[in-house]
Amino acid sequence: MSEKCCSALCRNRFINLLCSCLYSLRLSAKQRYNKRVTAGISALLALESSLDAGSMGASQVYFTSEGEGTWEDLSAAGYLLSNAFRRNSTAAPDSLPSVKKWKAFAADITVLEKIAKKGKDKDCASALAALKKAEASLDAYLDAVELPSVDEMK
Repeated sequence: MSEKCCSALCRNRFINLLCSCLYSLRLSAKQRYNKRVTAGISALLALESSLDAGSMGASQVYFTSEGEGTWEDLSAAGYLLSNAFRRNSTAAPDSLPSVKKWKAFAADITVLEKIAKKGKDKDCASALAALKKAEASLDAYLDAVELPSVDEMK
């Protein structure tokens, strides 16, 4: 085998190995954030029953607490998960369809967050309406990041 041919073979093996490593990193990021996103969304969807019952307590806890299954964790993990769908390092995160869908969902949730932080039980109907509105953008986001739909998570 000639030196030129051997060099090309080594270069091809290196490229294949590099691509394999990048794929593994992207896959592990998705796996790492999927659990946190799923926990946060499950907790968010569970707020519907307390809002139906006329209580803002669970919503206040969800938006003011820290840790897995809260809005703070979901907002961080949701953005990172949507960013894990990047095809190349030169694409700006804001140009990714999954990031755009995440930002649309986060904007819809901001309305619910503001109502919940006031903590007035009389606002449960408007909070429930905000949650229902956010579910549509949440479904689009879940589809973009290859997670089950809102109906499947309920």
